[in-house]
Amino acid sequence: NVLLELILAMVLREETGSAVKAILPVLIGQTLSADAGGGFGAFPFYKLTKLSDHASMQTNAKAGSILRQMGYGEETISGVLGRSVKQVVELVLRNQGVQASDWGDAEGLATKCGQRVLKTVLQ
Repeated sequence: NVLLELILAMVLREETGSAVKAILPVLIGQTLSADAGGGFGAFPFYKLTKLSDHASMQTNAKAGSILRQMGYGEETISGVLGRSVKQVVELVLRNQGVQASDWGDAEGLATKCGQRVLKTVLQ
């Protein structure tokens, strides 16, 4: 569940002293045919406006349960429970993100993502 992963990653990133220093969303558009040069097309940002303005109650409850097991307090958990799908995605994309179309084919994308993650870890 990508939404659950994003919620948990955001909480971990916001924690003081956390090992999670960054979240690197890779935005992937359509896969291009070999005739079109392969790789990926531009991410369809217009689709983000179609995300739900309502919280995903089941996913947010699961996130709350996991956070309780990890020892987080109710203040942190209550902040998670009310976030809509759109809010979660907007929070993640506000920090950073890359478009797969900017980095070439799948192999080039994997290499550049790995380099970016390594650079962040080493800082």
